[in-house]
Amino acid sequence: MHIKQVIVSGFRSFRNQGEVEPFSSGHNAVVGRNGSGKSNFFDAIQFALLAPKFAVLRQEERSAMLHEGAGASVMSAFCEIVFDNSDGRLSVDGDEVVLRRTIGLKKDEFFLNRKRVNKNDVHSLLESAGFSKSNPYYIVQQGKVNALCMMSDEERLALLKEVAGTTVYDEKRADSLKQMGENENHRAKINEVITYIEARLSELESEKEELTAYQKLDRERRALEYTLYDKELRRAREALDELEHARSDDAEATSELHESAMETNDTIRSIERQMKQSTAQLRRCTTDIESLDAELTATVTRRAQLELEVGELKTLASSDADSQKKMKVELAKVEKEIEVAKDKLKKTVQPAYESARKNLSETTAKKDNAFEQIKNIYARQGRGAQFTSEAERDAFLKATVEEMAGTMAEKKSAIAALEDSLAALSRSIATEEKTLKQQETDVKKKQQILTKISQQLVDKTSERNQHAEDRRERWRAIEDLADKIAEEKEAKARADSDLRKSMPRATAMGLNALDEIVEKENIKGYYGSIVENFTLVDDKFRTAVEVSAGNALFHVVVDTDATAAKLMKKLEDNKLGRVTFMPLSKLRVPSKIDYPDSNDVVPIIKRCIKFNPEVKAAMTMVFGKKLLAKNMEAASQWSKNFEMDAVTMDGDEVNSKGALKGGFVDANKSRLAAFDAVQKSKASLDKLEKDHKDLSQKAANVDQTITNLMTDMQKMEAKKANLQHVLEQTAKENAARRNRTETRQIQADQQAEALPPMRLAVESLQLQIERLEEEMGTKLSTTLTAAERETLNELNATQQTLEEEIEKLSATLDTAADERDKLQSLVRDNLTRRRTELQDSLAPSAISTSSTTLGSEISERKERLESRLQDLTVAERAAEASEVRVSEAKAAANEAKEALNKFKTQLDELKGKELKASQSLQEAAETAERLLNKRSMCISKRELYMRKIQELGSLPSGELAAHAELSIKDLMKGLDKCNKSLKKYSHVNKKAYDQYVNFSEQREALLTRKEELDTGAVKVQELVDSLDKQKDEAINRTFRGVSAHFKDVFKELIPEGSGELVMKTTMDDDEDEEGSTSTRSNNVEVSLFRGVQINVKFTKNGENFLMSQLSGGQKALVAMALIFAIQRCDPAPFYLFDELDQALDSTHRAAVAALIRRQAQNEENPTQFITSTFRPELVSVASRCYGISHQNKVSNIHMLTKKDALAFIANLMSEEEAVLDSSTVDRSTMSKSSRVSLGAAGTDDEGESDDENNTSNVGDKKSTGKNRGGNGRTSKRLRT
Repeated sequence: MHIKQVIVSGFRSFRNQGEVEPFSSGHNAVVGRNGSGKSNFFDAIQFALLAPKFAVLRQEERSAMLHEGAGASVMSAFCEIVFDNSDGRLSVDGDEVVLRRTIGLKKDEFFLNRKRVNKNDVHSLLESAGFSKSNPYYIVQQGKVNALCMMSDEERLALLKEVAGTTVYDEKRADSLKQMGENENHRAKINEVITYIEARLSELESEKEELTAYQKLDRERRALEYTLYDKELRRAREALDELEHARSDDAEATSELHESAMETNDTIRSIERQMKQSTAQLRRCTTDIESLDAELTATVTRRAQLELEVGELKTLASSDADSQKKMKVELAKVEKEIEVAKDKLKKTVQPAYESARKNLSETTAKKDNAFEQIKNIYARQGRGAQFTSEAERDAFLKATVEEMAGTMAEKKSAIAALEDSLAALSRSIATEEKTLKQQETDVKKKQQILTKISQQLVDKTSERNQHAEDRRERWRAIEDLADKIAEEKEAKARADSDLRKSMPRATAMGLNALDEIVEKENIKGYYGSIVENFTLVDDKFRTAVEVSAGNALFHVVVDTDATAAKLMKKLEDNKLGRVTFMPLSKLRVPSKIDYPDSNDVVPIIKRCIKFNPEVKAAMTMVFGKKLLAKNMEAASQWSKNFEMDAVTMDGDEVNSKGALKGGFVDANKSRLAAFDAVQKSKASLDKLEKDHKDLSQKAANVDQTITNLMTDMQKMEAKKANLQHVLEQTAKENAARRNRTETRQIQADQQAEALPPMRLAVESLQLQIERLEEEMGTKLSTTLTAAERETLNELNATQQTLEEEIEKLSATLDTAADERDKLQSLVRDNLTRRRTELQDSLAPSAISTSSTTLGSEISERKERLESRLQDLTVAERAAEASEVRVSEAKAAANEAKEALNKFKTQLDELKGKELKASQSLQEAAETAERLLNKRSMCISKRELYMRKIQELGSLPSGELAAHAELSIKDLMKGLDKCNKSLKKYSHVNKKAYDQYVNFSEQREALLTRKEELDTGAVKVQELVDSLDKQKDEAINRTFRGVSAHFKDVFKELIPEGSGELVMKTTMDDDEDEEGSTSTRSNNVEVSLFRGVQINVKFTKNGENFLMSQLSGGQKALVAMALIFAIQRCDPAPFYLFDELDQALDSTHRAAVAALIRRQAQNEENPTQFITSTFRPELVSVASRCYGISHQNKVSNIHMLTKKDALAFIANLMSEEEAVLDSSTVDRSTMSKSSRVSLGAAGTDDEGESDDENNTSNVGDKKSTGKNRGGNGRTSKRLRT
């Protein structure tokens, strides 16, 4: 077993030291500058291992151990040690054991393997592993070695005893001696009591004879008294039985009166409630009648207005029908005329026009041809004179032909363009006509859709009106329910007030608050109060159940105490009253209760109430030991026999201890009745509110339906308007399209008429070109040939004839054109326009090109008529419904008046009856009180005589039989005579027998106790002797062991020297030799020991020295030898040395280091060492090295290589030597006294005088080493 890791946090200079590399199971060296925290590190380990100085810590001591560096303050600290337990030395499972100690300002806790343990467990665990409280030398701190050096022989003897564990022996011995002293005191007191008892027994012997005579007379007196009391008891019981019968009869009569009075009272309260309801009903009816009359007037007025408007609209509709009929006839006539005109134009006029135009064109062409021929002949003649040669002429002709060919080409182009234009116009006209037909088809479809939408709007409007009427009806029903809810809330408030008045105010506040808390926070496991968890089997049990439960009716049932605590905290935090909780998990009730098997009593829990099995424990707690009795006699009997509370139907109660409670119970103040009223009001209110909610939801649904209908109607209206707009636009477009078609047709006709002349002109040009071409190449001639003259004559004659014919054909054409134009104008400008006007007037407004047509007005009037007809239907239904409601309200008001009058009559009769019942009850109560007083007196007598008989105790039947036949008077005489005789023995000690027996028993008990104490004293003395012997053996055994180990250790440290321990006794003289003294110590009692002396020598043949003769360094070496000897005598698993070698020179440090290495590497019993040092010797033999640094008031420990540790030591020694050299120069100028003063100031309590330093070579070396070992302390002072 060894320390594996040490983790420190918040302890002194260690703020948060994390895990360090595991310690070696051998030797571990710790280095660091002075003040870096090495001692704090060792203190932390001692703190965790419960070293004596850390065993018990006060608050200020714990606070002083907390880290006080920069940053946030530390509120707790801990030291955790991880032990390697692979050898199982610690009695804990596992190869690793983690021990942690944590402290704070108000805590000091221990944890073993992360589980909390107490301090005693830690003590026991460490002692079982070998950490003995009697041997604290497994941890050697600074100053411990010096303390050993300064010890006297007596102190070393005390140390030896402590190592031997005599402290435990001394504690046990002191306890034993204390016990012996207490036993001795008890024995002395027992002897005194025994002496007194024996003297008292001798006195009581003389008193027994007088006591015998007295007892004989006393028995006779008691027999007379017993007989007398028995007779009086019988008389009292007989009288009591008679009174009970009379009281029972009176109770039955009173019970009947109570029942009758309760029934009357209940009836009165019921009638009063009904009267309030009737009054409220009458008030509501009156209000309703006023509002309904106003509503009826409004609906009737509305209906009259609608009837007038509908009449007017119907008259206008009839007039509109006549107008439409006339326009339809006219439209048919116009369409017929258009058809006739078009037919005439097509079949007669247009063909005649075309024929005349064609003839005129052909004749004109012939005339023009003849004219051109004549012109050509003259031109040919003129060219004969004009040109000198044929070539010149031909050139001219050729140029003329070319010019005419260009003209002809232009005319042909014009003809082609005109033909293209005509074809385009024809196509455009065809397209327009096709589009027009499609638009007319589309218009018809849209008209159908528009008609359908209009009908749907009418249907939706009707449906909306129906839903609106339904909504008004629901609103009226909701208003009625709201009035009823308000009345029911008032009734519930009154019932709640009555219930609150029946319980303490704090309880009422608490119950109300609990309901709100449970609902708000959704707390489970809350069952409510007792009264909420049961129902009565019959109302006749109400008084009995209420009396038996008492205030427990309002105790609150919950599932667990956690729920109760949670709710209780809420009440406390918000100061919301007080209640008593009944956690079902904590209620302890018997699984089975034995009830009386009698017809006179029944268990209330079984017969009178019903409840949920979940709360059975709470009901058993309240009603489990409650009985319902037939009468008070049965209640008293069974309550006493079964130790249960019994209650009668009237509420009289007998508790299990015999107390009686009863009297008049006011039914008007019944808690259960008040609770029932609250529940009924709540149920009625819940139903009304549910109905109100349902109606409101239905009304909201109707609202939503109406909204949806309005939305649909708005969409339809928008769609209708859109369609109307589209149809209007289409009508306008069609009209425009017709106009465009007519215009284009005229243009086409005009272009068609222009084509024939243009073609004739082209043909004329072609003929002229041909003639000119024929002329070319002919001979020039200035005169005409005969043939030419003949041709010219013929042509002139033909031209004259054609001109005459042209005049005739032009007249014919003009006539045909006039007739055609008249027909076209008639169709286009008159008949077609009139037809359009008639169609617009007859068509709906949506497809009319005019916004003020008759059709639109008729359509609007028709729609308004349909709308007003629907409104009229709604108004008629509303008026009828209002009339019905007014009639119903008046009938309800009449019924309420009749009921109110009837209730008043009944109430007067019942109040008279109630007054008589109250008087009868008063008389019955007085009679019952008288009977109760007599009964109480009889019971008092009965109890008195029963008590006196019990005080007399049991008597022999023979003595009682002797007086059984005597009368009460004779018994009184005999008793008087006996009492006079007994007065003679008034001085007799009546307890002589009892005292004699009592004292005898006490004497025997005390003698037995004295014998036990005597035996115990012997045992205790034997224990003390045994402890003394064990103590002496332990001291001798420890001395021998330590002495032997001291020799070995000293020999290992100083191979040439030797050392021994010598036990000094009181018989030793100062001059005794060491050997004889040591030998004598083995045969001398331990009580004669007075000290342990140390004798050493440092050379083989050198002189023996005592501790007082050694220098400081020699003393330190001897002290360390003693420490190692003690450790070997009582070995521990590991050792902690804090600067053990500070007072040694290098030679002895090396010896100590070698000793530690051998012990750490011992194969049989290896031991772990953790040492701190400022010198290289211990570091050189260490298995692992660690360094402690200190920065910003925070210490940290970390692992070092041996090379780094030695380098750190060397650097530190160099700094110290430099400081010492400087100090030597300064000291050379000082006086001897000054040097002594500086030396004392620079070395604390570890400093030595110059004389000690000069004692020997070892001392000289020690002094130098000490100055170096003092390291930081000396160096700091010198620097300062």
